[in-house]
Amino acid sequence: MTTNEHAEGASAGSLPASAPLDRDGVYRLSTIDVRVAAGARWSYATARAEAIDTHWADAVRQSPMYFNGNVHMTRRVRCDGDTLTAEMIQVDFKAYLYWRSCGFPSVGIIDAFGSALIRTADDAVVLVRQRTGQVNSGLYYLPGGFVDGDDVAADGRVDLRGSVNREVLEETGLDGDALEALPGYWVTRAGPHLSIAVGYRAALPAAATLEHINRYIAEHPDGELESAIAVRRAQDLQYLAMPEYARRLLHHIFDCRDGSPG
Repeated sequence: MTTNEHAEGASAGSLPASAPLDRDGVYRLSTIDVRVAAGARWSYATARAEAIDTHWADAVRQSPMYFNGNVHMTRRVRCDGDTLTAEMIQVDFKAYLYWRSCGFPSVGIIDAFGSALIRTADDAVVLVRQRTGQVNSGLYYLPGGFVDGDDVAADGRVDLRGSVNREVLEETGLDGDALEALPGYWVTRAGPHLSIAVGYRAALPAAATLEHINRYIAEHPDGELESAIAVRRAQDLQYLAMPEYARRLLHHIFDCRDGSPG
């Protein structure tokens, strides 16, 4: 880790030695242990199957790019020392989308996912924006996405770093030659959302990194992304449409780097 990364970690939120991670905040953790509960069913989706199907038919008419694949929602999230533990259950994307459309009601699960905190060689942070027709269209956020079946080992363990690596490569074209993965995780709780961010250091400065990403996006017009930008300070976020978890994490990092309270 760099000196700045140690300073940022020291100011991150703290919890008792073992406690549910049910408070909004940013937490710097060393390890994660996330597993999929084999055969578990989401009772909320089972009880609302007809409403979910009706909502899905309307959603696909409005956004034909939607695909009803398997995604994973999360429950039983805890911090044990500096380790995040959690259990995931496999659900249909259409069930997730319905839950989202209802305002993420509290039903015993949260939306946890992997994110990539990419800092360039000149210390900017990379954000990406989704195209129209995607679930987060118009929003700037950290590259990342749902855990899918390819990220789950035979014993149920979730390879979250592998998931984030895959998403970064698919969305931006950046691979291991362009990025150095950093130890630890930035875990951000914001209401029903839990971002588990892997830190990366890009080999190139912001201008060259963005040139690479935006060229890759232009070469893949059927991809999820519309553009990428770099931000360097909290003021850069002021007029950006962003998910709350991304805004909360970046404010924390910029405030710590600039010497303000974390």
